[in-house]
Amino acid sequence: MTIEEKEVSRSKGSSKGLKYTPRANHVSGAKSSQVTVSAGSALNQKNEKKERSLLEYKRFYFFSALVFPLLLLSDLVPRLTASVKERFAFITYLPLTFQIAALASLSIAGYFLNKVGKPYFRFAWNCFILPLITKKPNGLGSNEHQNRLEQFYQGQADIYDVTRRRLLRGRNTMLKLCAAQLRQIYPVQFATNYISGIFISKYYMKYKIMSLDTQEKVSHSNDQSYSSPPLSPSFFDNSEKRYAWIDVGGGTGENIERMNQFFPIQNFDRVYLVDITPSLCEVARKRFERLGWTNVKVLCMDAEKLEIPKEDGDLEIALITMSYSLSMIESFFGIIDRIQTVLSPNGIFGVSDFYVAHKRSNDHSRNMSWIMRWFWSIWFDIDNIYLHPCRRDYLEHKFSTVKSLSCRNPFMRPFIKIPYYVWVGAQKDTLLIDSFSLDGASNKPTENDSESVDSDGEENEEDGESNGVLVSDLPFNDVVFDSKSNHVTTDHVHGQGYRWRQPFDASLIPRFNTYIYAFAWEDPKVDLDFMNLKPTDKMLTITSGGCNILEYAVQVGPARIHAVDLNPCQNNMLELKMAGISTLQYQEFWRLFGEGSPTNFATLLDTHLSPALSPHAYQFWNQNSKFKNFHKTGCSGLAIRVFDFAISVLRLRGAVERMCNCDTIKEQVKIWREEVRPHILSKWLIRLLNNDRFLWGALGVPPAQMQMLLEEGSAHEYVVNTMDPIVEKTSLKDENYFYYLCLLSKYAPNNCPAYLSEHGFDLLKRNPERLDAIKIHTNTIISVLENEVSDGELDHIILMDHLDWFSNEDADAEISMTARKVAKGGKAYWRSAGKYPWYNEIFEKRGFRVYPLQIRDTGNMYIDRVNMYASFWAGEKL
Repeated sequence: MTIEEKEVSRSKGSSKGLKYTPRANHVSGAKSSQVTVSAGSALNQKNEKKERSLLEYKRFYFFSALVFPLLLLSDLVPRLTASVKERFAFITYLPLTFQIAALASLSIAGYFLNKVGKPYFRFAWNCFILPLITKKPNGLGSNEHQNRLEQFYQGQADIYDVTRRRLLRGRNTMLKLCAAQLRQIYPVQFATNYISGIFISKYYMKYKIMSLDTQEKVSHSNDQSYSSPPLSPSFFDNSEKRYAWIDVGGGTGENIERMNQFFPIQNFDRVYLVDITPSLCEVARKRFERLGWTNVKVLCMDAEKLEIPKEDGDLEIALITMSYSLSMIESFFGIIDRIQTVLSPNGIFGVSDFYVAHKRSNDHSRNMSWIMRWFWSIWFDIDNIYLHPCRRDYLEHKFSTVKSLSCRNPFMRPFIKIPYYVWVGAQKDTLLIDSFSLDGASNKPTENDSESVDSDGEENEEDGESNGVLVSDLPFNDVVFDSKSNHVTTDHVHGQGYRWRQPFDASLIPRFNTYIYAFAWEDPKVDLDFMNLKPTDKMLTITSGGCNILEYAVQVGPARIHAVDLNPCQNNMLELKMAGISTLQYQEFWRLFGEGSPTNFATLLDTHLSPALSPHAYQFWNQNSKFKNFHKTGCSGLAIRVFDFAISVLRLRGAVERMCNCDTIKEQVKIWREEVRPHILSKWLIRLLNNDRFLWGALGVPPAQMQMLLEEGSAHEYVVNTMDPIVEKTSLKDENYFYYLCLLSKYAPNNCPAYLSEHGFDLLKRNPERLDAIKIHTNTIISVLENEVSDGELDHIILMDHLDWFSNEDADAEISMTARKVAKGGKAYWRSAGKYPWYNEIFEKRGFRVYPLQIRDTGNMYIDRVNMYASFWAGEKL
């Protein structure tokens, strides 16, 4: 039987005919089809508005009839009696027009309070007042629990969605994370275009059942509709496997409608909404009848007793979600145990809910004051919501954590911030992934496993836009659970985020709240010229902004690169860039790291980047996702913002842009000397910025290194000797992307690091082993060398300039360890703010032949495209 015949047979067997239903506004793209749907509201078709009779506006007529008598009384009554006149004299002096305006304003306010505020009045009544004056069922059985919930929700079921959107944060994030993880494992036949909201079937594109004209109509027609029930993924893949999603405590079904944006419901053979509350289930049934989703079933039952209906046959439970329902289940052990037995070995379990923390926690993001722990527990207990931390603990005990967030919902800024968490997990057991892998996915094993700690952040609840669903090419292998951390490891089905990140001490996280460098500030071209790097070499370098590490991977692709940084945020930066290469298309990657202005980074992070990020990195970027320009973030971003402010105040914007776009160096030098240099290199400006706070907080220059710099001359002389040769020797437009970025806050396509070029991006994309050769360590260099590197293993070690910061003892300890780990004939490289750094002598004592590669001196003030350091040295191991 051909595929077309299968489709016809399926459609005939499933129903008398295929049902076609209008698209919803909640699924982006509804504007073009003139359909608007708000979750929890009625379906409104603009072309089918019901005409209201004038006789139906009785309340308006009645209120208007009262206005004129009130105006008359306000003017006449004070004239009748002296006492009233004296008391209300101010009214008689008010102009009649003012009185009319005041009454009109009151009427408008009353109207909106009645129409818009009515659901919230009902919400307040049912949540805060009614529970205090109504006798509640107090039994422990399932029926009593159902009666309590029904008593609570029956008066507000129809307004549940409207009144909970600001209160129940984290649902979108949880759904997007689940969708991103599902796309790594399960076949995705229907993908969502986030801008147009149109579903695109891979099946149709592959077998060309739709003509090109028809496909074009899918993107542009105003009345395009889709069959219901949808064809299952297993049908397209000629597989007998069928997939299902269970939304436990799904209430009114809004989560399922939301999920349709991120992972279309058409990808599931069955979706079950399980809830014990009849009134909410009734709302959900009406919702899915309206949407025409006949593959969605509403089961009004106790989730602990959940059984898949026999008539649905064998199903693999690919996804289970609980959105603000775990905290409402009194006996939660049974339901979590039941979910563990039902969930597929490759499945995903997502939870979003309120929480309170233990008095002491290893996870700093969960910590809260004693009064907050007490207050939120008592407050929610009134409505039979239980926030004891044991619920989250048991969840993390039974399942392996994939992603976790602890956040605060600014429900009423700035006073009320409700704690909530988002958690995504998977089965712990050692299992093999099935054959449903993505096309082109690499099966190359990696060596990384990790443990994680959460980081708090604020949820961006608005549904962002992206350019489409891009499925990542990530490796997945045998499932191995790391009992030490309770987080998935590299080889776990859902553990792709640990391809590169190594375990580290989570207590480092509170010490660093941001990164110093968003981009590297050492010229990798010079490094490669002197290193003679080969594909078989093994090297260690400081992470910094990560650009140079990716440059080495593009230009050579060494067998191993150990990226080391004590600041977790710097390693988060490198992880983000590597995840972008692995999961994004080049246009999206360029907008983020080239132009620095992605369309919606928060959405891109959840839907595309999250599966490739470790929990540490994901939590950090979730917390720091609200930026306008990526290059203006971190400490280096502060320096760019200060410079940007200075050129704006000095009105040099036009001159700087012309200088950065000159075709010849001669024109560039002329603009620099005549228009820009007199202001930028003025002594007063340099003196203003020459303070320890700015030097360390914006430029990453500690006091010890600044002292070395001053021994070579004044700060003004140092800046002049840095900037003048840059402008005179390099083209800012075509060659020097370091200063082009600082001056214009973006890269140019022909003037950027190699990994940002389309060629470099494609090279790393096609050869993921070059990225997999990178191991990211969050620790000191000494610790990594001692614990992660064998004696004599390294061919190259790049220490950058950080030895300038050290004491004599610390420098000796690190250089001694370096001497142990570098092979005979291997080399160490370092830069310095001094021409002849004091620690050269230590290298010689530890068995290195030390020699200069570059020294910035009279007659040769230009040494590389950064030109910020006074010297560049190498030491060969004897």
